[in-house]
Amino acid sequence: MSKENTNKEKCFVIMPISDQGDYPKGHFQKVYEQILAPAIEEAGYEAFRVDEDNMCTPIVEKIFTAIQECPMALCDLSNRNPNVLYELGIRQAYDKPVVLVQDDKTDRIFDVSGINTISYSSSRLFEEVLEARRRITDAIISSKEGKQNSIIKVINAQSAKISSDAMSKEDKVEVMLAGLLEDVNDLKMQIRKNNVTFGESRWEKDYADRKNGVSNSRKIMIELRNGVTNEQIQRAISKISHRVGTKIDYCRMGNRIVVTYEYKDLDIDMDIRREIFREINAIVGKI
Repeated sequence: MSKENTNKEKCFVIMPISDQGDYPKGHFQKVYEQILAPAIEEAGYEAFRVDEDNMCTPIVEKIFTAIQECPMALCDLSNRNPNVLYELGIRQAYDKPVVLVQDDKTDRIFDVSGINTISYSSSRLFEEVLEARRRITDAIISSKEGKQNSIIKVINAQSAKISSDAMSKEDKVEVMLAGLLEDVNDLKMQIRKNNVTFGESRWEKDYADRKNGVSNSRKIMIELRNGVTNEQIQRAISKISHRVGTKIDYCRMGNRIVVTYEYKDLDIDMDIRREIFREINAIVGKI
């Protein structure tokens, strides 16, 4: 992908990043490089994936920012990846333009009149790659010109209004975890219809425990200001621990600290988490 497009508007690419299912190793990276990125650039945008962003911002923050702020998005539905579907749902809720694509191995997900999905060949033969690029480029340009419908427009619903700035990083993580859990459960229900069963994953159990009031621990990472001493950190920890009434430990790693605390109630946990982050960050944090 070209690195000379820094002055172009960004097109946020929502797609599987790691290796998926029975696809060959590195398949989706090649799809991105050979089909999606060239098509986006031909349409006049700079292709952007959050894993290519070298900023130190947490990944969830990058995703929410890109979903809301990128003027264009392209979503690859191939393999029905839950993360992809969740990010697409948020993008559609804000009624932001997004072009849908998927390979010929994946069953059609959306069967809604007015919602178009561009298909490409998973074999990536040269002639097929060129044709897929052309059709995706045309779809991006058409979407830019307002000729493509979104689900919000099709069902005549009101788009979401909440700003990313109005949500804390912890809230965004919580929203995404809840959404992913629902997506995973939906997929498991579909597969169970075919008599295939799954055990409960560790992170699902942790999330369920939190909702059911089972005691657990949480961690928060905070960047430190230059010159902060361990004594200052300890005073800050002691102060907030006394205020919120829970035991708080920490581990320093260079210019960062990882704060660990115990909680029992999910609703109270979120309040405590915000309080800990705000107070410690105000005393010794970088921002």
